[in-house]
Amino acid sequence: MDRSLLDALASSFTEDGLVEQEAVFRKLRDLGKSPIEAIYVASRVLGLSLPEAKTALYQSTSWRDQHENWQSVQSALNDGPNNDLR
Repeated sequence: MDRSLLDALASSFTEDGLVEQEAVFRKLRDLGKSPIEAIYVASRVLGLSLPEAKTALYQSTSWRDQHENWQSVQSALNDGPNNDLR
């Protein structure tokens, strides 16, 4: 993740007036950004904390089709080999 490129992208969004939450997430998805990159850029553009941007991404219609994949990853992490260390 190249933060300087993502910061430049965030600046271009605000310069272009792209500050509506769903439009930001759609544009990031269309640009092929990863969820982590999208969270980072959205936090800058929308003035959200990283946890708020993560929640907003998860709730966005632009990324809705990824929910099942994210839940599978989370379940796999919860069921992983280090699970018994808790």
